[in-house]
Amino acid sequence: MENDAYTQVVERATTEQDSQAAQTMVKLEQQFASYHFKEVIRTARTIEQSDLAPDHPIRERAQLIEQTAQEKIKQVRQFEGTYEVERSTFENEPFEGSGRIHVSFYSRNTFVASLQFDHFGTAGSFRNDTEVIRFEPDLSARLFFSEGSVTYRFVRSSLRLTFEGPGGKKTYQLYEVT
Repeated sequence: MENDAYTQVVERATTEQDSQAAQTMVKLEQQFASYHFKEVIRTARTIEQSDLAPDHPIRERAQLIEQTAQEKIKQVRQFEGTYEVERSTFENEPFEGSGRIHVSFYSRNTFVASLQFDHFGTAGSFRNDTEVIRFEPDLSARLFFSEGSVTYRFVRSSLRLTFEGPGGKKTYQLYEVT
């Protein structure tokens, strides 16, 4: 059901219970669309604890959304940690890149992460700062700047940063430090 369908359910509800469940479901769907997965879990559990029938469509949808949110939280948590440069290339030719990036995802908005750069880059132009980035559900992000863009992508136990601009394409492949 979409939000407008829940709104119609609220308007046509014959019982307070159905009306309340539909209103809570609208809230749940909004939280899910905003990637606030911990709030999604709390709201879904509120619906599950209500007096709705076990096979009620709102209860079933809430359970499905809760499972999806738990999977996304688990997926994101596996990428938290420290990554170290293993390989770096400029236009497919190796160069001496080094450093670490410490990654931690925010608890309220699951796909927003803090990346702390530690002596990251090349000699003479190291980064030692923190950047907050919102990732897409596929755990990639692309930021545009006046002189190009940078793409962040998590794949298995690695993080790939690609800088593209008028000077060419520079890629850092980082692997999680255990």
